[in-house]
Amino acid sequence: MKFSKGAAARIAVAAAGGLVLVGTAGAAFAAEVGDSDVDVNVQIAPVVGPGSLSLTVAGTSATLTESASGDADVRQFDGALPTVTVTDTRDVADIPADHFWYVVGQASAFTGPNGATISPDHLGWTPRLVDGGDTGLVAEGEAVGTSEDTGDDAVGLVDQELLYTALESAAVKADGESSWTADAALVLKTDAGVAPGAYTSKLTLSLFEDVFTPAQP
Repeated sequence: MKFSKGAAARIAVAAAGGLVLVGTAGAAFAAEVGDSDVDVNVQIAPVVGPGSLSLTVAGTSATLTESASGDADVRQFDGALPTVTVTDTRDVADIPADHFWYVVGQASAFTGPNGATISPDHLGWTPRLVDGGDTGLVAEGEAVGTSEDTGDDAVGLVDQELLYTALESAAVKADGESSWTADAALVLKTDAGVAPGAYTSKLTLSLFEDVFTPAQP
């Protein structure tokens, strides 16, 4: 058995004046009689910080299923975006003036069998505000159509498109709310001759906070 230098010194002091046995036939070894374990526990509370603005999504996937498109030349697939929640745990006094937050989404191309792809302009959505609090300052984004549709919004989720936004970060938090939720109806439209098979796209959701700058006259 080995002892630390400090323990060995204390044992030597305790044995001073006592009987010292010197083995003549070799080193002596202590026989272990028994042992017992002691659990050492501690509860460490989380550090209380200044709070933060964060984004969570209630799921990691969305499945689209075919529905009637009303057009023989177009195939349509519908689904739903999992609920998206923005949470703000900051004190109102810590939120800079004239700041606002917003959530945007952008899709990658769908990849399928044998190298087949569907460009992201074929995926659109219709945002829906689920819980925006009582201030009226949280709003959903406009619907975004697909390239198989017509109109100015028929661009798909190629670039970052607005899901929802708080028009003033401090004001929505001052109302006493700390989280706000939204989701969206998803729609994929392709031409009727699309190659069959399983396709996958990545829809990236991002939360930003920025300062409002009034337009110059």
